[in-house]
Parts: sequence; C-alpha cells; structure tokens
Amino acid sequence: MERSQKEAKVSELRSIFNNMSAGVLVDYRGIEANQVVELRKQLNDASSTMKVLKNSLARIAAEDTPFSELADQFTQTRALVYSDGDPVVQAKVLSEAAKNIDNLKILAGILVGDSKTSILNTGEVEALSKLPSREELIVKLLFLMQALATQFVRTLNAVPAKFVRTLAAIRDSK
Repeated sequence: MERSQKEAKVSELRSIFNNMSAGVLVDYRGIEANQVVELRKQLNDASSTMKVLKNSLARIAAEDTPFSELADQFTQTRALVYSDGDPVVQAKVLSEAAKNIDNLKILAGILVGDSKTSILNTGEVEALSKLPSREELIVKLLFLMQALATQFVRTLNAVPAKFVRTLAAIRDSK
C-alpha cells in the first residue's frame, strides 16, 4: 500500500472514530466468509457498520480521538462495529451473533457522549444488549404519560357522573 493510500485510510478511520456514538471491537478470526456476510447484513439492518481494521493504521488514527484508550487492543484480526444510532440495537445484534458464531468474540466497546467517553468490557457490552431499545423506552414513557392523563380525566369525570347517578336514583325513587 502506498503512503497516499495509507494517509487516506488513516483519515477515513479518524473520521469514523470522531463521528460515531458507539463502537464494539470484535475478533473475527476463524469465521467463515458467509457468516461474515450474514453478520454484516444484520448489522446493516441495525444501522451499524462492520469495518475490518488494519491495526497499525488504526493505532495512528486513534490518536487524539475517543478511541485512543482502545489503541492497545488493535492487534491480530480485529474489526470495528460502529454506529451513529442506538447502541443497544448494535449490542443486541452482536451478542446474538456471538452466541451463534463460535469464533466471534466481543473484546471491548465504547460509548461516546457529548462530554464523556465510556470504555466497556465484554460483560458491559452484554449488559448493554439486555437493555430495552430507545424505541421501547419511548413507548413506555408515552404509555406512562397517557396513563396519568387518562386517570386525571377519569377523576374529573367521576364527580359529575356521581352527581348524575344520584339525581337519577332520586328520580327513580319518586
């Protein structure tokens, strides 16, 4: 690979490292090609991308990015699964794939926020995969908000309804 190609690759990786919101480092050694293709399809459906890393270039690109803490793990056969979207969906797909594909190993994860970057170990990535997705949490929140409003309306409606029933009972008794 020529120097200009290497510089372009480093620039591309640095852009990925700076712009993603979540990433997981995986070891894919020994996985069959058709399994990798299927995994990439599943990740693509989850708005995630899998990129095989050239370790030396990835270490250079990771300097001065949130990924600098993981640079020492760029060894052997590594791939980066990254996303700008919901990290839970990405973690769920990878955890399920790691159960089904023997040689796929989740090594580490990273969550990038506005002011804080969190490095996750394998167990923490597994725990992240067990959380409800963003959409599920929004549905639960909306349900709770609607339940409060519904209960409030029922409470407001109870007083006039009771009054009308009392008047009806008086009318029926005469």
